[in-house]
Amino acid sequence: MIALVLVLAPFVDAFWARDLGSLQRELVENPSAEHRLLFDDLLRLTTCNKLEKIGEADPLRALVRVEEARRGAPQTLWVDVLRDDFFRKTVWNPGGRDLLTWPDEEERWPGEVVLVPPLHWSCAKAPAGSGALTLLTPQLLGALPPEPAARAAYERAVLLWRKGSTEGAVAIDVARLDAALRPAARFLRLEAKIDPPEGWIGLAAEWPSLATVTRAAGELFRQGRHDEVARLTEALDLPQDTQQAGMARFVLWVRALALRALGRDAELLATLARAQAVPGDAQGREAMRGLAMSVLARQPADGDLLQRFSGGAGLDSAWLELARRAMAAGNLSTARAAAQRLQQVSDPRWRAEGLALAGEIGWLAGEVKATQSAFDQLFSPGWRATERDSRDLAAIQLAHAMVLVEAENGGRRAELEAQLSSLRDRLPARDAAQVEALLASVRETPPERGEQRLALGQVDVIRAPPPPPVPAVQLELPEPRSLLAVPAADGTLHDWFETRGAP
Repeated sequence: MIALVLVLAPFVDAFWARDLGSLQRELVENPSAEHRLLFDDLLRLTTCNKLEKIGEADPLRALVRVEEARRGAPQTLWVDVLRDDFFRKTVWNPGGRDLLTWPDEEERWPGEVVLVPPLHWSCAKAPAGSGALTLLTPQLLGALPPEPAARAAYERAVLLWRKGSTEGAVAIDVARLDAALRPAARFLRLEAKIDPPEGWIGLAAEWPSLATVTRAAGELFRQGRHDEVARLTEALDLPQDTQQAGMARFVLWVRALALRALGRDAELLATLARAQAVPGDAQGREAMRGLAMSVLARQPADGDLLQRFSGGAGLDSAWLELARRAMAAGNLSTARAAAQRLQQVSDPRWRAEGLALAGEIGWLAGEVKATQSAFDQLFSPGWRATERDSRDLAAIQLAHAMVLVEAENGGRRAELEAQLSSLRDRLPARDAAQVEALLASVRETPPERGEQRLALGQVDVIRAPPPPPVPAVQLELPEPRSLLAVPAADGTLHDWFETRGAP
């Protein structure tokens, strides 16, 4: 090691002093020194002059060519190299009028100083690199010392990740990487399913991003850790980029399911409203809306909240859906409020639906007078001829609902027959036949005592919706600052300079 340091000393001192002019002189004055070719490559790299192909395998020189292929990559050593003031570039030569010059010869005379040509710095107009992936071969990784090999393997994994592959993750040695790269390295190994999925939870806490939170939220929900899902996803920022919409929608959906399991309905509705606002395709939106409507059906009627989840069919249709869900949930107060709202709509179809709902709610609650009032209003004077089809259809739907309630609960056959008979007499013949069929079904022999009645009515069964498919995640991963392995004065290999100011 001592001998190597002594041999490299002129090159090492000049390079690490960031003095390319002195490095050029040392290279000219020591044409046969060991490792001269490596430092000549470094001089060409840092002045953006073309590197020649390597005739024989030399892993450290190969890394210089890999780095050349990264030229212009952000947040790498190229930020420094492309700065005009990062290196000193003046080449010292003796001056004076009495200077005697002659062609260079192999033999050196006492006091002779080689005249070194000035540096040709080409970085101002240097093109971007061609890409390093094809140069980062398994053979090169296997020939490098451990730490440079770890950086190169990580770089290869990042470049493959950008192409949609996690193939390179298996070669990543997280412990040998700089601390700033370790979270991204862990991400790649987790994404490749090399490390256990439990690791997502710790990574999201240490290195939060939409991608890591997406994976961690899915894992926490899979384990039933709903409180932790709620805490992890509380401060999620919605992306404006539609390419990230799938991740955001997944996180909000999983959060909503966790809040549902915790019984935190107000937060659940707020979360679903945010999810509805995420840009992108409509996948999963209807399931979210259905969950929101099930929650709203168990609360006092709130028009503003309902507006958020009205869906493509419109607000009037949402009021009708809310009324039916609320009845199925036993929340007759909200059902009545929804029916009343529909009765105020100018469209005769919705007005008739609202009256029919009011009659059905009355029948369900045992309020026969309310049902009779609904029928009376449906057949009151003032309905135009063009509106009667909607009215008659709503009345028939109410009759069907009453028969279903009686079939399920029983006890009011006489009142039901009277209501149906009255309705039959009010309808035109084509519709009266349907009511006659309902009357016939009511007059049939009822089930014997103890026999299980068939539940024919609507029941709003809230079953926990499954989480959506886990989306593909997108994350821009950092590259290593440098892939180089340059001998330093102490004989160790360093990747780049610690300081960033002018030399």
